[in-house]
Amino acid sequence: MLVRLRGWWTCGVAVAAICAVAWLGALSVSWPALAEGALAVGASGNVAKDGIALGGAIDKPTKQAAIDQALETCRKYDGAPKMAAICRIVATFTRECFATAFDPKAGTPGVGWAIGPDKATAEERALAACQATAGASRRKFCKGSQSFCDTHD
Repeated sequence: MLVRLRGWWTCGVAVAAICAVAWLGALSVSWPALAEGALAVGASGNVAKDGIALGGAIDKPTKQAAIDQALETCRKYDGAPKMAAICRIVATFTRECFATAFDPKAGTPGVGWAIGPDKATAEERALAACQATAGASRRKFCKGSQSFCDTHD
């Protein structure tokens, strides 16, 4: 049973699921797919000793394309080849941002990455993560490294 309510057609209880599926199917035909993003990290848990490898992807046509690009980028990082070999996806996202932050001194543990609804939030979260891992004497040295946003529809 269909009922008109405030200018919108809604479905009765008996056919709500069928209408929802039809509505979602119409959306997938009517609108282009949202862009996708992913973040990959290769880390042993001892950044000071082993380093870290990171790879990100934004504005990819599918989640799998974003995952593939992030892993490929991470695995090509030559600054920490052992970590590049163990890269894994830590996050996927749509219409969000990712950021990274590091303590620039070699052999220190400070590193952070984050996903956020906007660039500023992702950067703040990445910096906070770096400061949390850097230790009391190195917190103030954490610096934002990079940030990118997945914005295309």
